[in-house]
Amino acid sequence: MNLIFRFAWTMLAAIIRRVLNGPIGFMEEARYGFRCWPHDCDFNLHMTNSRYASFMDIARVTLMASNGAWRLIRAAKLLPVLGSNTIRFRRAVKPFQAFEVSARTICWDDKWIFLYHQLVVDGDVAAIGIAKVAFIGPQGRVPTQKLLEIVGYTGPALPPSAIPEHVNALDDVLKV
Repeated sequence: MNLIFRFAWTMLAAIIRRVLNGPIGFMEEARYGFRCWPHDCDFNLHMTNSRYASFMDIARVTLMASNGAWRLIRAAKLLPVLGSNTIRFRRAVKPFQAFEVSARTICWDDKWIFLYHQLVVDGDVAAIGIAKVAFIGPQGRVPTQKLLEIVGYTGPALPPSAIPEHVNALDDVLKV
């Protein structure tokens, strides 16, 4: 992750918000605001494609801080591992433009948790992404049901078949 200062700031802000306002729900969406600085841009003078993925990384980890799962996951000595990430680019983010990145859990199977991301500029979606994440502990991959127990989720199961068609159409990432 090459955006360490933005990550640290966003993580700190999420923790402070959680302490002051309480945690968000495990299935709720979290949104974080950023700005595209010149060092985020490529030679075409718009945000380079790798930055979209980096901002989605920040949103994923910060989502876990916002809902309180990060503390529980780390206490269990688990680490999130990205299995795949699919992004569909819709419009450019120009230098100095403000944008928001959102993250939310959309479903899971026995091995993977799937998260949905949007990067929004001026109310328009600039990119959408699906991340497939597993959690690894000292004994290897942790089954999703065990992870849900660790974070205290007791809501309904959301299998991959529950994913909206426009999300499912991104790629075969959800079928692997």
